[in-house]
Amino acid sequence: MSAIASFIKLPKTALDGLRQVAVPKKRLFGKPRDSYLDYLHRHGQDVTDYQWSGFVLATLLPYLEEQHQITLMNSEYDELSQFLTDSRKATHFIFTEAHKRAFLTKLDGQFSEQAMRDYFRRFNETDEPDAGKWMLDGIRAFRQSLITLDESSVIVFGIT
Repeated sequence: MSAIASFIKLPKTALDGLRQVAVPKKRLFGKPRDSYLDYLHRHGQDVTDYQWSGFVLATLLPYLEEQHQITLMNSEYDELSQFLTDSRKATHFIFTEAHKRAFLTKLDGQFSEQAMRDYFRRFNETDEPDAGKWMLDGIRAFRQSLITLDESSVIVFGIT
């Protein structure tokens, strides 16, 4: 299980440029030029880290939605999220100030490591004894990223 999760705070003014660099540019000779990651790091900043596989967060997101009504997979930027997901062949979601207002307090709640481990087991049909711990750490990462948001920024969350 290996995939990297990233949480990059980006000014909303940089979103058009992000769309433009999402698809690698074909060149006459050699591999296509891919400046997506450079663009993200030049215009944004990492706001939290997550040391476990990003695939765990792909399980945590539906868990939060189904069990706690915390919906982080939808925003006013759904079309851009889908475009980035398709262009980069990697899952992307965009977190906004609206997510912060609606869900930051809920992410402070009490979450059961056992319940999350059981959900992970059913969802992935695998037995990972530490999955609940990994998912708790994912909640911490989501909280830390949302805390940094303001009206002029978004979090580009990706699992690559």
